[in-house]
Amino acid sequence: MILQIQRRLQAALAGVTALALLPVAASAASYAGTWSVSATMSSAHASPVCKFAQSGNALSGTCKGPNGAGSASGVVSGREVSFTWHVVRTNAIGATGAASFRGVLGNDGVIRGTWTFTAAPGQSGTFTAIRA
Repeated sequence: MILQIQRRLQAALAGVTALALLPVAASAASYAGTWSVSATMSSAHASPVCKFAQSGNALSGTCKGPNGAGSASGVVSGREVSFTWHVVRTNAIGATGAASFRGVLGNDGVIRGTWTFTAAPGQSGTFTAIRA
């Protein structure tokens, strides 16, 4: 009888230990806050600062670069994030359109991925984003 109780306790402790060892990354990442983005493609470059609020899996906010500004919205799923910046040009150099970003938050806290811009049809590029 005592041996059976000991085995049950050992099994229960092993289960608790296994749960404690699950990676923290399994929980949803927070993207709320300010991000500095650096995005390039053959015919365009963007370097906005984006400020996001997060409610569950939804992102909302604004992005502002040297040549354009506008609202941004997107979704997150764990470490994956996608958002669209609705750019309105703020000077003669800028372009108006939708810049769409899709990336993954790395263990180093940097988002890396790809982007497209409706003002550069058929092209795509890469971007990084770091917390500002």
